[in-house]
Amino acid sequence: MEHKLNALVVDDEESARRLMVKLLEETLFFDDIRLAHSVDSALIELKNFDPDLIFLDIKMPGRYGIEFVNELHFVDGKPGIVFVTAYDQYAIQAIKIQAFDYLLKPVNRKELKECIEKYMSSREEQLSHQVQKHEPQLKISRIKVNTRTGTVFINPATILFCRAEGNYTTICTGEKEYLCSLNLGRLKDQLPQSGFIRIGRSLIINFEFITLLDRKKSALTLVRDNESVTLKIPHQHLKDLDIM
Repeated sequence: MEHKLNALVVDDEESARRLMVKLLEETLFFDDIRLAHSVDSALIELKNFDPDLIFLDIKMPGRYGIEFVNELHFVDGKPGIVFVTAYDQYAIQAIKIQAFDYLLKPVNRKELKECIEKYMSSREEQLSHQVQKHEPQLKISRIKVNTRTGTVFINPATILFCRAEGNYTTICTGEKEYLCSLNLGRLKDQLPQSGFIRIGRSLIINFEFITLLDRKKSALTLVRDNESVTLKIPHQHLKDLDIM
């Protein structure tokens, strides 16, 4: 990677700060990692520092991390907020304030790396979109997919979810399901950049139709035109919904 990232770690526990720095340095993705032990010290640090990612504890003496986020000014998606906490009951609040990700302590190295890679990917997509929006483009209202019986043109706004089926993908609109010859990754490239969430390797969800997220049952309910679908979501991938 040509451009490395900057990070700010905010945690009232010194041992937690040291551990997070160690884990971040192991990824080799970061150029500058700075530390803060409270919301107030973090705000002071930000006066002369522009982090790409802020790894933020939620429950701290004085002011909680969520209060800190409410005081930030976001520019072009920066900084990305990643809550790092032992308290999973704050996940819904994290979704509401559009945190980029949510990691539970003790932090898993693999999940941390996936979080960082997801952030870099989202930044690249955003930069690409900024370039493309200044170029003349044709408005495409439907996507073209090949099925076993022919070619289907689908309005993305009608899609509830897309599910991987090996090298194929099932597209569900509620009323119908289509098995297309594209794998999930290639199909995602055809969908609008906003409004669709990739969950793990097997699902893409249209955020517009999410009506219920049951974290206890690891289930997601989608509703469109009185058609209701409930999907089981692997618990470790529930955090993928925290970016919306």
